[in-house]
Amino acid sequence: MKVTESILSFMPPAKDNRWFQWYLIYALIITVILSVYRFLVLGAEFDLALLGRFALLALAFSGIVHICGWFGGKWVWLITTAGLIVGFYTMFRYSGRNMSGWEDLASFLAFMMFAAGSFVLGLIVEGVRWLLQRMRGV
Repeated sequence: MKVTESILSFMPPAKDNRWFQWYLIYALIITVILSVYRFLVLGAEFDLALLGRFALLALAFSGIVHICGWFGGKWVWLITTAGLIVGFYTMFRYSGRNMSGWEDLASFLAFMMFAAGSFVLGLIVEGVRWLLQRMRGV
């Protein structure tokens, strides 16, 4: 078994219906983390409309990543998930800094940069993997 196969072995195969379950769980986790950050860490007053926007953002992130996984782009899923984790960590770290009111915006922008950057990196890795497989005739 190749090293890459063992790393990705926990993930469902391409076009498996489990990707839809993962999509919903992933979106729920992102919604909860964004809500905890906004309403508990930053201490903002609870707003149902904002919670709905967080849920839509989470569904969009999760949908994009899991569609790639469903089509077989497991590296996109893995690298983007790692980027989201780093982005959330950065977002929570920035909230502790005294940025005179800008910490919420700066932290969210840092999160978005990590999320977008890791997605692009995942696409590049999948593209290189696909090209190498094509060149080898696999």
